[in-house]
Amino acid sequence: MVSRLAIARDAVQTASQRTDDATVHEQLQSVDEALEGLEGDAALDDDIEEGSRLEQLEHQLVKLGDDTDGLVEQQLEVARDNVDLFRQERAPDWEGDAD
Repeated sequence: MVSRLAIARDAVQTASQRTDDATVHEQLQSVDEALEGLEGDAALDDDIEEGSRLEQLEHQLVKLGDDTDGLVEQQLEVARDNVDLFRQERAPDWEGDAD
């Protein structure tokens, strides 16, 4: 079974490959590295800390999505949605910013 973070990483990597914007590409590489860090055994056990990190990634993906369009924007929406679902599954008691 493919994890939600793996789906999110795949979408971020696709967006990174498709963008012509060097700044967006650099930021997407940073997001990909952060997602990779959450995938492994080093993932956080603390709901509050993990929820906060995941929310930061979600916000970053939303901002990047606002700065892009077309396939890149669609891939960032897929990534954001999967990070959000992962957060809901892994940190169900976490309450962050209300959108």
